Amino acid sequence: MFWVFLEVVAALAIAIGIVWWTMPRKPKAGPPAAKEDREEEPRP
Repeated sequence: MFWVFLEVVAALAIAIGIVWWTMPRKPKAGPPAAKEDREEEPRP
């Protein structure tokens, strides 16, 4: 019975780790709105 609980806990830990690893991260601090500025410039 102990092994069953140990395997359940291990499976939950792996599942939580996968979800945490694949969650989108916040963008790094950089020039604010640099991408938006490029989109607003008129194109020749």
